[in-house]
Amino acid sequence: MVSLIDRRGLCAGAVAAAALPAVAARAETNNSGANDWLPPKWRELGFPSRRWVNIVFVHTNERFKNIYCEAGEYIVPAVKQFSWTCRDYRRGEWEWIHPMLLDLLFVLHWKYNNDEINIFSGYRTPETNANIEGAALNSQHTLAKALDIHLPNTDNAAVAEDFRKFIYGGVGMYPLKHFTHLDCGPLRSWVG
Repeated sequence: MVSLIDRRGLCAGAVAAAALPAVAARAETNNSGANDWLPPKWRELGFPSRRWVNIVFVHTNERFKNIYCEAGEYIVPAVKQFSWTCRDYRRGEWEWIHPMLLDLLFVLHWKYNNDEINIFSGYRTPETNANIEGAALNSQHTLAKALDIHLPNTDNAAVAEDFRKFIYGGVGMYPLKHFTHLDCGPLRSWVG
């Protein structure tokens, strides 16, 4: 059996995060022995309660390098700052990015020992989404539940393959465009 990070069990959503001073953040893993990707301490102690990410949004060159979860609770101002950084830069609009996407980025930092992750796309308004060639009509980007990412000096096809093994949601690989799509939507995968 393949381990899944139960992204649906982590947080009620970014809307709830906006209304509360802090939202409990937890990840559940299945310790079936097939979790070869897990660090031994994560198996023993669970998902770290202090988490950070370091990203650059390539279209604006804005950066987010901060702790977003402390003592197992999402830090609302940090999630808001991350959400603004990953906004629809074309229209200057933002929505709360689903905090579990930050957890996925945290795992990427650990798994690939990569200090900085490039974000190609985060939240997109429906209007912007309609003008992007090949974008799905019901894109998770319009719900602020998706990121298009690139890890410098890393085989991004391997990133997509690894994520297919241990997350529940959408994983798309775009080898010609050099990015991987991750989302909190239904379980599915594709090559674009």
